[in-house]
Amino acid sequence: MRRFLARLGAWLPPQYQPAFTEFPATPTNGTNAMPKAIDSVARLRREHHSLADLPDRIGAPWRGADEVVPLEVATVDDIAFAVVAANARVSAAIGHLSALESLHRHARETGAIGTDLAVDAALRKEAR
Repeated sequence: MRRFLARLGAWLPPQYQPAFTEFPATPTNGTNAMPKAIDSVARLRREHHSLADLPDRIGAPWRGADEVVPLEVATVDDIAFAVVAANARVSAAIGHLSALESLHRHARETGAIGTDLAVDAALRKEAR
């Protein structure tokens, strides 16, 4: 899943790419409290196969500009907002994918080959 999201992130506009970057969990206050919490997240990942791809941190722009929250201190609402934001990014990526597939299909339907310009070929189809 992480490889898929990394590949998907490469197709997104730059403002969406940080959401697909794995942020390393590092203590922010110098205490040993966070490593214990990290152990909890690691344990959760091990015990629940469906949670193996949990990120270490999530973006939380609703808390402040460019704020990132370690997963171990994220609230249920933080997770819910992160899910909504991730769904919006995935929907945008799927829209881009669908448009590219459609352009490819239109170009091939006009008889275009690999070295032809896709947009020109699709426009030829529209001119028919």
